[in-house]
Order: sequence, then C-alpha cells, then structure tokens
Amino acid sequence: MEPMDGSHTVRALTLLALGGLCAATAFALAAPLGWPFELFAHFRAQYAAAALLLAALLVLLRSPRAAAVAIVLAVFHALPALQRTAADEPPSACGGAAFTVVTANVHYGNRDMRPFLDWLGAHPADLVVVQELTDSWARELSGLQGYPHRELVPRADPYGIGVLSRWPIGSLERRDLAGDGLPSLAGRADVEGRTLRFVALHTRWPVLPDLARARDRSLEAAAVLVRSQGGPAVALGDLNLTAYSPAFARFVGEAGLRDATNGAWWQPTWMAGFWPLALRIDHVLVSRDVCVERVEVGPEIGSDHRPVIARLRFAAPPAG
Repeated sequence: MEPMDGSHTVRALTLLALGGLCAATAFALAAPLGWPFELFAHFRAQYAAAALLLAALLVLLRSPRAAAVAIVLAVFHALPALQRTAADEPPSACGGAAFTVVTANVHYGNRDMRPFLDWLGAHPADLVVVQELTDSWARELSGLQGYPHRELVPRADPYGIGVLSRWPIGSLERRDLAGDGLPSLAGRADVEGRTLRFVALHTRWPVLPDLARARDRSLEAAAVLVRSQGGPAVALGDLNLTAYSPAFARFVGEAGLRDATNGAWWQPTWMAGFWPLALRIDHVLVSRDVCVERVEVGPEIGSDHRPVIARLRFAAPPAG
C-alpha cells in the first residue's frame, strides 16, 4: 500500500470531521429523549461555524458532495439562531414604567469583587439577582449603596443566591423548587404603583442524569409558580441550559414567558472568551405584558459567566 500524500491526509481528516459533525447533529436531534443527547443541542452556533469551515475545505479539496452535506448542516444549525433574530411582536401598548434588571453569576471562587461592583455602579439596575453567592460576597453586597431592599442566601457551594432591589419587596419566599435543598427566591416588587412578580433561579449543572432531572424539576416548579401568580413577571438567573434545549421551550411555554433576547444576535454568557464552549445559559425571561427595550451582555467580571442587563417596561395598563 502506498502512503497517502498530504492532500489525501487532509481530505481524510476533513471527512472524518464531517462524520463527527453528522453524529453530533444526530445526537442533538435526539435531545427530546433527554440526557445525554440534550448536551449536544446547546452548541448549534459552533456546529454551524464548523460546518461552514468544512464546506470551504471540501470545496478546495474537490469533494462537492461532501461539501454539499456540510452546507446543509450549516444551514440547519444556523436556522434557529436566524429565526430568533426576528423579535416577537411587542404588546400593543408599551407606555408603562421602565425598569432595569440584572442577573449575574459571580462565581463562588471569585475573590476579586471590584470588576462586578464597578460594572454595576456604571450600569445601575432596579432589581439585581446574584448567583453563587458566598459569605464574602454577601458581606460586600450588604454594604452596597442604592439597594435598600435585599435577601441574601449565601452558601459555601455554587448555589448561594441573592436579590437586591431599589424597590420594596413583598411576599418574598425561599423556594426549594427541585426538592434537593437548593434555594430559589420568589417575590414581588412594587414599581411605581404596579406589581412585578419575579423568580430568581440557579438550576443544577446537568452533566449527570440525576442533575439534569433536578434542573428540569426546578424549571417545572418555577413555571407553575409564574403561571399561578399572573400579572407582569420576570424569571431570571443561571438556568444551565440554552434556548436550543427542549427543556427551555417547555419552561417558557408552560410559564407563559418569552426570551428577552429574541431579536438579538448570538450573545454567549458562559465561557464567552472561549468560543468552542461559549453558550448563553444566563437568561432574562418576561411575561407577555412586559416590553423589552434593550438587553446586553456585560464584560468579564472574574467569573466564568458574564452578567446580563435588560431594560424593560410595563405594558400600559388597560384604559378605564
């Protein structure tokens, strides 16, 4: 057997990569079956970019059929992101009070609090949800000016959580949504004479089947909570899933929420500086009677996550 020359080696490796991408696509399509297939559903943007690169290589290598397969895969994986850039129609009237919310996973091992505090100082919000809250972070946030109303639940593990608010908070409850001892916070904020219901979440990291089931239980219970409250609502936090997950679609559908980032281009919040793993798993979700004016992903704050800030507005109350 004659040894392969360089072009044959490149072609073989490229075709092998295309086969791997086809396998990943098949696993992503099986995401409704649950773990572990759902893990493959989150990386649609990466798959699309990889498919485009492979298509270009295969054209250069004069493999048109394989290039066509790669182009089909690129379109298939890019389509959901392109569809999300078509924003939902806003409510017919968006003349109510405006307010700003932030969700930030500060990372329980992050000792440098200044980047986040400086960013928050430059981007003041009305309601701030913090995940991975430790005792040291709680002490720092307790002295933060401008947020007289707060509930902080620090923990030594990654599941401490807290809420800071400029507005009075009522009916605030700690909820164990998954029945696994991890806290979530639910309450209402009084905003210029109107009530905003909120649920602050940090679900389990679904790298094992039991953890994935615990995450889904949290989302199911949160959906029931949001739906039962009625009125303007926002759910925000580190949900440990992307918008491409079937669990995400179930959650927003059952809760009657919509993704505040619909209409925006891809904005990763986790591992944002490392493109192969970058995902948007930190979310702001709003009810249909809340308008979205602007959503931005913040800068590096010493965490593996980046904060998300959303400028929202109540739909105008009914006339009469």
